[in-house]
Amino acid sequence: MSRNYKQARQFHKLKVIQAAELLGVSQPTLSAWEGERKSPSIDSLENMANLYDVTTDYLLGREETAPDPLVPLSPQTLPVLDGKPVWSAAYGWMLVNAIDKLLIRSDGNTISFADSGKLFIMPPPFSEGSYPYKQPLSRTEIEDYAQIWLEPISPDSDLQSELRGWYLVKERFVQNEYGNRFYLDTYGFKWLAFCSEIFEP
Repeated sequence: MSRNYKQARQFHKLKVIQAAELLGVSQPTLSAWEGERKSPSIDSLENMANLYDVTTDYLLGREETAPDPLVPLSPQTLPVLDGKPVWSAAYGWMLVNAIDKLLIRSDGNTISFADSGKLFIMPPPFSEGSYPYKQPLSRTEIEDYAQIWLEPISPDSDLQSELRGWYLVKERFVQNEYGNRFYLDTYGFKWLAFCSEIFEP
């Protein structure tokens, strides 16, 4: 039965030396696992599954395909994901409540944005546009750009879809081609800005 250790690592674009360091093993040990010359311990197998965001069954070759990939998410991006699901290895799936800065668990308990830890977002379905995964620009960084990608902070998904997009940076505001404006003094409360290449991990 073929193992999928190497495929899972390559899927996450990790070099052997990087993955070995994150797993707390030597590079030759990880290479031996991937070459099926040695088998990892149960703990090491679970560590690999956690690092690569796959199941142990996938790593052992019991599942034919890897699950849909999760995209790492910058915590500063959470306000624009109001009402959307995010995933945490510690807590599972949660919904974003941007107004109260909380993540709502399936059991009804909540976790603050600050205590959420490492979060992921599923690639969006074809019916919905993608969301940025990188950290938003700081307020002062916006002035370094002629054009930014804007994500409105709003519980209204229709309004978000209508207003998100590329905006030109002016002296006190940003403006899109349709004349919609967001003032710089409302940054972080009503909108977030991102630079180019924000959708492809």
